[in-house]
Amino acid sequence: MDSTTNLPLISIVIPNFNGARYLENCLRSLQSQTHTKIEIVVVDNASEDNSAAMIQAVAPEAILLQQTRNLGFAGGADAGIRACHGEWIAVLNNDAEAARDWLAECVHAIHRHPDAAFLAGKILEFSNRRRLFSAGDCYLRAGIGYRRGQEQQDGINFQEECEIFSASGCAALYRRDVLAKMEGYDEDFFAYLEDVDLGLRLQAAGYRGYYVPRAEVYHYGAATSGGEFSPLAVRLRTRNSLLLLFKSVPAMIVLRCLPMIFAAQASWGLRAIAHRRLASYIKGLGGAFFLAPSMIMKRSTLRPYWRKSRREFWQRILQSESLARTDFNSEETKPISLFLHWYFRLF
Repeated sequence: MDSTTNLPLISIVIPNFNGARYLENCLRSLQSQTHTKIEIVVVDNASEDNSAAMIQAVAPEAILLQQTRNLGFAGGADAGIRACHGEWIAVLNNDAEAARDWLAECVHAIHRHPDAAFLAGKILEFSNRRRLFSAGDCYLRAGIGYRRGQEQQDGINFQEECEIFSASGCAALYRRDVLAKMEGYDEDFFAYLEDVDLGLRLQAAGYRGYYVPRAEVYHYGAATSGGEFSPLAVRLRTRNSLLLLFKSVPAMIVLRCLPMIFAAQASWGLRAIAHRRLASYIKGLGGAFFLAPSMIMKRSTLRPYWRKSRREFWQRILQSESLARTDFNSEETKPISLFLHWYFRLF
């Protein structure tokens, strides 16, 4: 199949930090892809385990970029993107296993949607492959992302291709030229919500992306960070949720959505405190205000897009929230979040 000249070269970038116990399975799943016109780039962020030796033994064909320090997911991904040659670039977590036809299904979607700038596959939990991690990501007026289908059983609601606001950094495909124009991930985010930031910038620039249900990936989750409420996760999620607002959302939209934003921030703060992460939460707030000036300066690159299509950008946010609301209110949804339960009732 891959001997035909019209099939794109896809480069797969895998940022890695001390992930040897997961990475072998990830690499072997890429070696088994039915679409074989691929390039594998692994960026090792100064791991202290045997990641580098394992990569060279298991996937000698892979390009290994060894860093002298931990650049985080965003910095590692950008380092890999700069080394890629593919027309399309896939970003994949080191704790993810790709189904054999993951890339082949993405290629079919590329042909179906010539306007696509990015694709989001169906991400399922590794240990329960009927349970969803993400069926494409949405963005809420509250200034937070929403993983469509999260913690739901896979079913008919997630079998249809549809336009989506953004793609989870766990497994996403982007046109290389679009990534170059948008300057990739923002490395100041380090990890967490860097994919939401990229999604906001892509939508502001008028790009479109699609959810591809037949492109499946299986995800362990939180293999590097230690879990949703680890000190690192709380600090970075607290900081980066504010950095998104400082940098990537027009001021008029922030002002218009202040009640929702305040509710989301208060809810997250209370959850962090309930999990005994007050110190990490305060560090996250401090980090946000330390980086605020540089983030506000970065708004200048987005203002031309906002001036040109602010109304369209606002409509895309509303459509994204409507999709999230429909998903959350479906009969299959369990009460995954008390905040979202009240949010969709009040707003």
